[in-house]
Amino acid sequence: MDEATIWTIGDDVFNNGLLNTALYTVIVLAVTKVLSTLLKKALDRHPRAQTMPMIYLRRIITFILYAIAVFSILSQVKFMAHLGVSLLGATSVVTVIVGLAAQATFGNFISGFIISIFQPFKVGDFVSLSEKQIAGQVKEITFRHTVIRSIENTEYVIPNSVMDSAVIENRAYGQEFYKRMINVSVGYDSDTQLVRKLITDTVLAAPEFVDVRTEEEKAAGVPAVNIRLENFGASGLEFIFFMVSSTLADSYNGASRIRLKLLEEFRKNGITIPYQTLDVHVKQN
Repeated sequence: MDEATIWTIGDDVFNNGLLNTALYTVIVLAVTKVLSTLLKKALDRHPRAQTMPMIYLRRIITFILYAIAVFSILSQVKFMAHLGVSLLGATSVVTVIVGLAAQATFGNFISGFIISIFQPFKVGDFVSLSEKQIAGQVKEITFRHTVIRSIENTEYVIPNSVMDSAVIENRAYGQEFYKRMINVSVGYDSDTQLVRKLITDTVLAAPEFVDVRTEEEKAAGVPAVNIRLENFGASGLEFIFFMVSSTLADSYNGASRIRLKLLEEFRKNGITIPYQTLDVHVKQN
């Protein structure tokens, strides 16, 4: 009988003993780490390194490298071979259950890959899923899900299959400026010319406002602020105009600044903002 040594400890569990398996594990993980680092450095030198397709490609290759490493390490365990035979001989019911469970995961993976290729949205965009009543900034896109941070600073983790099939409003899809519509209602007895002048002066004075007219439009006399009488409302005249800014955040801040300033200017000039009232008649017997 051979005398047991430190190298033969664990021979009943591992193919080459516990110590050899431990050394093998360290070497495999170290090589995998080096390869993934070299891969990252190589892809970072690519001109489109920070685009979604390249980021997704790097994640896929890194995942494959570590998956190979894990299976290579597990192959050193003797009972894993018997486990593989048992799994291959599993009943059809188990196979169907596993297939159904993996279907959603695989679908999310494919949807994430499609999103990374066609890029209907990307990290940093402000998107809205109207049917889900979700809106916010895209913070992360992974193999399985997309993370959206709302204005309230809460995070939604949405499966990629949902993001791929949903109707998405992307408020930052390559545009150079942002337009926010503002509605203003004034009383029927208001001086409409004065109302238009106050709106124009207030919008032009807002630091967030950007004049996007071309030189030809300026020469032709196109107004910087296009004000339209939208409707004869039940309580007053309804005007609409657009606040144009260079960033999405400025469109929110500028619109708020303009509304506050208009309220102040309207009060100074005796222009009323109508609101609904209720008359109550008490009948006495």
